[in-house]
Parts: sequence; structure tokens; C-alpha cells
Amino acid sequence: MSGISLALEAASFGAAGSALSWVTVSPTSGFWGPVHSRAPLGGPDRFALTFDDGPTRESTSAILDLLGELGVRAAFFVIGVNARRCPDLLARMHAEGHIIANHSLDHAHLGMFGGPRYWDRQLRETDRIIEEATGARPAFFRPPMGFRTCYVMGAAAGQGHEVITWSRRAMDGVRTTTSRILDRLVPHARAGDVLLLHDGVEPRGWGRDPAATVAAIKPLILQLRNRGLEPTRLDELLRLRAYAAGATGAAAR
Repeated sequence: MSGISLALEAASFGAAGSALSWVTVSPTSGFWGPVHSRAPLGGPDRFALTFDDGPTRESTSAILDLLGELGVRAAFFVIGVNARRCPDLLARMHAEGHIIANHSLDHAHLGMFGGPRYWDRQLRETDRIIEEATGARPAFFRPPMGFRTCYVMGAAAGQGHEVITWSRRAMDGVRTTTSRILDRLVPHARAGDVLLLHDGVEPRGWGRDPAATVAAIKPLILQLRNRGLEPTRLDELLRLRAYAAGATGAAAR
């Protein structure tokens, strides 16, 4: 095979790999199955706040306090092993009308390579932990880091979960500052957006401090309200049911 042929073949493989990577991680790609990243354009001037990787006791509690003060209900995509340690926080979220959704059992970074059994357990166990604390079985799932494969999406579909991604993210899953969070979100948010922030620390997220996110919550909401954008609950924004049939209590509404 000539050098030119080898170069063309390598380029072809590279392009295919790039395309596969894009459809696997892009929040808008439906290649592996349907996702919900935002509400349709042209709707009311509303947006939804969503939080990943909790609950983590101090930061999640502080965010719940701020949301209560501002009259805002959000969606918390919880990690099962974190939720197992804080059932009281799940009960509080539920009682205060927030959505509790599934963000996998342990947020393993190599979980993207897991097969159907692995993902079935990741979702099923986390659902069970949430239901034991609240009486409501979630119908929303956000894959860790947004990675989706046929096995991830197959497990979600098999257990009746809508897969939720995002349209704008704060990039606060790593070390950042409050001003950077606000600069990423406030000027660019628009009606229908699903905003992604992090209230918690994933099991392998040693060294990350959610304090910058906590400090950003109140100015974020107030500044977006000044722009005419009102926060609303994720299920209301997307017009989807957040819990399986038979859910009870304030969070089921």
C-alpha cells in the first residue's frame, strides 16, 4: 500500500473516531437514542436549573437554603452512593418540591465501557435508593459526564427513563470561581435553556470545593430574572413526567 493510501486510510479512521466521539458526548446528539437538552425555542421566557453529583451535605444544604429563599425549584441528579449517605437531604428535596433524578450509582469514569448488566445495575440501584428515601421512583436520568452508548441508552429506555442532558453548563465540576460561573451563564442564557451546575462532589472528585457554585446561585438567579428569564422546574420546562406513575408528595406534582 502506498504512503498516500496509508495517509488517506489513517485520515478516514481519524474522522470516523472524531464523529463517534461527538455523537457520544454531544448533549444534543440523538445518535444513540433520544435526549432532552432544552425546551423548544419560541416558548415562554423560562429556564431550568439542574445540579449534578450530590448530595454533598454542606454544599447541597446551602443550595437548598438559597433556592428556598428565592422561591425556586430545581432538579438534582444524584449519585447513588452519595444519596445513600444522605437520605435526609433527599427527603428534604422531595418535601420542598425539587426533582430528584438519577445520575448513576457511583459515577465511575470508566463506566462508559460498561455493558448492559453494568448499566442496568447503575440505574436500578440508584432508583431504589431514591425511592426508599422519598417514595418516588425517578424517570429522569443524566449519564455521568454526558457519555452515552447503546448500553447506557438501552438501560435508560428499559427502565423508563428520559435521558436529560443540558444546553448550557457552568463548567464547575472542576476548580473554578464564582465570577467564571456567572460569566459563562448570565450573558448567554436564553429561554428554554437547561443549565447544568454541580451541588456535590462525585466519589472520585477529591479536592473539588463546591463553594464557588454555592456563592453563584443567588446572583445567577437574580441576574437572569433581571434579564426577564424566570427559573421553572425541569419537568415543567420540558413537559415531561419526572417520576414513574404512582409517585407521591410534592415532588410528584
